[in-house]
Amino acid sequence: MLYARAHGSLNALPLPHADEIGVWHLLGHSVKDDLLTESFAWVIATYCRPHSDSFVPALGLDCAAFLNLLKTCFPHFTPPPRWLAAQSEVVGVDGVLDEFNDLLNLLLDHRAVADEHHRRVAHLVAAACMGNDHLWQDLGLPDRKALSILLNTHFPALAAKNTGDMKWKKFFYKQLCEREGINACRAPSCAACGDYARCFGAEEGDAIFRIVR
Repeated sequence: MLYARAHGSLNALPLPHADEIGVWHLLGHSVKDDLLTESFAWVIATYCRPHSDSFVPALGLDCAAFLNLLKTCFPHFTPPPRWLAAQSEVVGVDGVLDEFNDLLNLLLDHRAVADEHHRRVAHLVAAACMGNDHLWQDLGLPDRKALSILLNTHFPALAAKNTGDMKWKKFFYKQLCEREGINACRAPSCAACGDYARCFGAEEGDAIFRIVR
């Protein structure tokens, strides 16, 4: 199963350019039927898309590591030359992607295990953070609970710090500020802040459609 946002199902999405890859294209070449594999397909199709405003080439991996990821998750997939060539661009040179490497390092520093699998998941989450929706939506997950399970499984020490159940993107950026010794909040505490709902409000109100393959 895969999930699309309420403002349009996957069938309503525009056809990709010749140098782009669609979600179904990747999933049609996968060997596992689980949420993590589907999340990789969603994020690769969304953020490795050269014409995207939030283009994250190769999920921030080097070419060899990205090819290895594709081979592991989608072993029967042959990347089109133009699409693959576009993945060699550098991440984080300007704009919002300046934050990509900071977020990536935060996640890498809190991996449950310092292995290749957890490194890939760190790149997956950091790439999805470049999106404009709630993080669980940007990861193509069914709901916030699924995201919390993913983070607690792969980055338990970091997830454990979110004791107030803050929205995950807000929480990650708060962690980055604390790393730099920056206090970006003027309120004496979260409970006394007028923007409390923006950081801790419910995320389930934005409906999504379930698309079953």
